Amino acid sequence: MNAKLFSSILFAGLLPFSLQAQEATAPEAAPLKPQIVCDEPMYDFGERNNTEFVEHDYPIRNAGTLSLEILNVRASCGCTAVKPSQTVIPPGGEASIRARLDLRGRNGLQQKTITVTSNDPDQPNLMLQLKGTAIQALRAQPGALFFGRIEANGVRDRTFEVISARGPIQIVSARTDHPGLLLTALDLQPGEDGSTRRFNLAIDPALPEGNVNGSVFIKTDVADQPELSIPVAAYVVKAAEPAPEPAPAP
Repeated sequence: MNAKLFSSILFAGLLPFSLQAQEATAPEAAPLKPQIVCDEPMYDFGERNNTEFVEHDYPIRNAGTLSLEILNVRASCGCTAVKPSQTVIPPGGEASIRARLDLRGRNGLQQKTITVTSNDPDQPNLMLQLKGTAIQALRAQPGALFFGRIEANGVRDRTFEVISARGPIQIVSARTDHPGLLLTALDLQPGEDGSTRRFNLAIDPALPEGNVNGSVFIKTDVADQPELSIPVAAYVVKAAEPAPEPAPAP
């Protein structure tokens, strides 16, 4: 048997073992399914003025082998608007989910959840989070001055504060819309930086009996804040007239 024939026979004998080894080491084919992935599912917007809107785009990608379908996007409350940039994402493709939160009138920590429902069989509901703190740049404490019934010897004045979350402020104007509401700005105390300004409001003792309704208006140098309005209500009770002296005896 010549060398060429021997090599052919040897190769033919080893071929089945080589094919078996290749089959054993060959990777399995990836299953045909979509896979939703968001690398940054939580967005912290920090501290924002409570007159603003917060917007954020969450990146979404399809790491699967079939088209990813966004079936529904809903927020944990109606104040958050959500919208996908597209509803069908091909394998390897990308899209985004836009969230918009209205902070107007809100104060303190805000935490919202956004649920993205898709045709991903392993993760049909993807949870996104939006959180941060809404800050009221300027506020009055208390926000209303209600005196109730003011008897003849009752308390006729209240102290209130205008508080800034942005640091020191200057008072541009301070007024009332009722001539019987007497407003006085109080001086800063030693060590105060001016981020809190105090006022005293008094009910004029000359007012007749009856309801007193009005407002205090404070304007500061905080440019993007409207003039603060603080409602005032009271009821002045007429002082009892002294009893007439008894007539002298005849």
